[in-house]
Amino acid sequence: MSKAELTVLERRLRPIYDGLDSQNYKKALAEIEKVLRKHPNTNAAKVLKALTLIRLDRTVEAMEILDAIDVPGAHHDELTLQAFIHCYKDSNQFKKVVTLYERAIQVDPSEQNLTQLFMAYSRERMYKEQQKIGLRLFKDFGQAPYYYWSVMSLILQANENPELGKKMLLPLADKMCQTQIKKAGYSEGSSAELEIQLLILEGQEKWKECAEFVDMPQAAALPLAPYNLVEKGMEYYMKAGEFEKVYDLATEAVQKLPDNWNLWKLIVETTIKQVEKLIDSEKKDDIEIMHSHVKKLGELIEKVQQTVNYKCRSPYIVSLFSMQSFGKMDKKIPDLEDFTPILGTRVEKMLQYVEHFYKKPVCYTDLQMFLHDMSAEEKNDFLEGLSTWINKVSTADEVPGDESKVWAIILTERCRRALGQNEKMSPAELRSLFQQFIAQIAAKDRGEHAQGVLANFATAHLWEAYRKEIKLLNHDLEKFYEMILLLEFIASTNQTDPLCKLSLLRAYADLCATGRITALQKSLDIKAIQLDTLGHMTFPVFETSGRFNLAIIQNTQLCMMYEQADKEIQDCIAQAYRNGKFSAIARMTAVSNKMKNSAQKTACEVMNRYLSAIFVLDDLDQIIVTLWGDDDPIGEKRIDWTQLQDTRDFNALPYTETPEYDNLLDDMKRRTFKELIDISELRSCMCRAMGAVGRILHENMDPRLARIQLKVTVMEFRKHLEYCYTEYPSILIPSKLPQSPAPLHLSQWVNSGGPQMILDYLEAAVELVDILDRGEHPEKTLIGSRTEMATKLIKLIDVQPKRTEGEPLPPFWIVDPIIKSSRALQTLATVQIVLRLLEQIVIKLAKNVPTAVPESGKGKGKKRKNS
Repeated sequence: MSKAELTVLERRLRPIYDGLDSQNYKKALAEIEKVLRKHPNTNAAKVLKALTLIRLDRTVEAMEILDAIDVPGAHHDELTLQAFIHCYKDSNQFKKVVTLYERAIQVDPSEQNLTQLFMAYSRERMYKEQQKIGLRLFKDFGQAPYYYWSVMSLILQANENPELGKKMLLPLADKMCQTQIKKAGYSEGSSAELEIQLLILEGQEKWKECAEFVDMPQAAALPLAPYNLVEKGMEYYMKAGEFEKVYDLATEAVQKLPDNWNLWKLIVETTIKQVEKLIDSEKKDDIEIMHSHVKKLGELIEKVQQTVNYKCRSPYIVSLFSMQSFGKMDKKIPDLEDFTPILGTRVEKMLQYVEHFYKKPVCYTDLQMFLHDMSAEEKNDFLEGLSTWINKVSTADEVPGDESKVWAIILTERCRRALGQNEKMSPAELRSLFQQFIAQIAAKDRGEHAQGVLANFATAHLWEAYRKEIKLLNHDLEKFYEMILLLEFIASTNQTDPLCKLSLLRAYADLCATGRITALQKSLDIKAIQLDTLGHMTFPVFETSGRFNLAIIQNTQLCMMYEQADKEIQDCIAQAYRNGKFSAIARMTAVSNKMKNSAQKTACEVMNRYLSAIFVLDDLDQIIVTLWGDDDPIGEKRIDWTQLQDTRDFNALPYTETPEYDNLLDDMKRRTFKELIDISELRSCMCRAMGAVGRILHENMDPRLARIQLKVTVMEFRKHLEYCYTEYPSILIPSKLPQSPAPLHLSQWVNSGGPQMILDYLEAAVELVDILDRGEHPEKTLIGSRTEMATKLIKLIDVQPKRTEGEPLPPFWIVDPIIKSSRALQTLATVQIVLRLLEQIVIKLAKNVPTAVPESGKGKGKKRKNS
């Protein structure tokens, strides 16, 4: 189509575009009908009609239009192709974009069509195919950027297969890159060739060559600030083992940038590396060289400290970091066991740091790195010095608006808690300390930042008291109630601190208080992208509390966030290709892969399928498709549960002072991630097994394949349920940490009898299909006697707490009955769907069965002789 014809067509379609842009879809449909009445063969208008129908949730009608137009051999203009792309993107059928442009280049191998096919391959991570298209673009149109697109495709293939990458792909990419640079040189005003070369060298782990490369004058064109370029060069030299060079470069740079912590870390690390080279030597000269390295470090630190005079923090932290690093060496430096003459005493340095930087909220975070390396004597000396200092600060004159005393109290108490002093206090002393914090929180004119930190500290104290007897499941619910009251007070009075609201959100998750959780989520204004890392705080709450509609809404929002984020990332990758910003492509691809494999995303998708099928949908065909998975038409695509990644962020709530925190955090992450995977896999297996029952009814389904899938999926469900019985006993000890995600209650679910009841019906479905296929009658007791069924139902719906007559109900007693009732409702709804499916199976397959029914008690499936 000529440019003039395209202009006429665009003018003709302009009212339709305006209707779509303004989301006035009825007007858009009316304009489309006008165009089609006058020009019935206008494919662009037909595809825009399909797009409008998709946005009106009439996807089936839209697909009929698209399937009729998107056929092999069809020639489409640019406007039609763009409309197709919007249709497939809005309906999440990205693979059809690949097919669309593969057909388009067969008819019209234009630069535009080939470029769009390259980007479509990039979205689907089909790097080998996009490499071929990149080379074809370069050969057909002779533009150098297309050549580097092909080279970048090789690098991405190498990232997927590192072994093959080192052997073949990266050397090939290097050779291609060098050949093109020799032929055409570097592009003026572009860093494309430089970024490609650096990526290849990094992939081959040629660190010295990388360092020399960023030292070249041309490297100034790389998208890095000058000081970042210097740091990057030092990192490369470090990996190459050029420790002396790194030390010299970092020493020179740190005197200009004394607060750059990365430079100080490099200086300390290179000093230790140089010492470790000689650590096994017994020569006097080598021992003196080792001593000189340590002395040079001490002299440098002292020199910079004198220059900055407490105007920045890094030169003072590095003294403590150096002591810590030397202390962690496997072998000690001969004749230098005491670093005090060179680096000073640890306690003295820490107290000096406290005195000068305690007003900064980050002061404790800086010190925290070194608290657990202290000996018992050092801890006592530090605590005594801290007490002396806090007494001095407390007796100083009050200055209106100055909250330095509050920050001093906060720092002192956090250090005491981190060093285990709170564990030595009696309950009365702990209560007194808590009351002091409440007095500080409620003090007149208290700043919101300090108030928030004090509240978080008090919350940590109450949470620990609440979970104190966790091994005996004897929680102090009074402390839990106090914590909620405190957090509600802060949430209503403090407008700038979100952490207390997040803590409150987490506390209410234990109580299934969905109304308050919803209100807090609105007031926090949590952005869509934050749902991935913060979703664990509330993910299962709406499901466990029976608010299935809210659970579906929340899960849908999260799934939409992932879809939108992936679209935006892919658009950014396409733009990076066009602009030659190749260093960004690998990073964005890694982010995209991580989000694609997010366990939280998968858990939400599976729960949505499950809840939608049993509570929302009524049409049996839609239920079957939803349970089986509409992206999986033949049942071959499975979730790889071993590849899912943990994207949850447990650092949002700042309770990190307890000595055993790191071990508890690691244990909590491992256990809760495993439980998230297991409950999601159990739901997925259940959905697939139920979907397989329904697929027996499909006319276009191979009967033999349908029956094999039914047996396999039910067996998988039984196997995973048995695994969950073993892994999750009836009593599961929760984590002590407030950062732990909202409880999934998998233990309660698998031991409630509900999943077993569903399994019984599914196994009965397998047996029923076999019996009907053989033309036999099933027994009335195929799924158990009425007594057995009644017993199971009574156990399922028995949700009231057990207590003797006159015994008072415990605090928050309603939580367990809510969870049990929710899971019982899910089981009953699921069984109801299975029974509907069984009814349809009997109707469909009953033509093979004689009309007479065998007497009860005889062998099941006994065939009647024909008369």
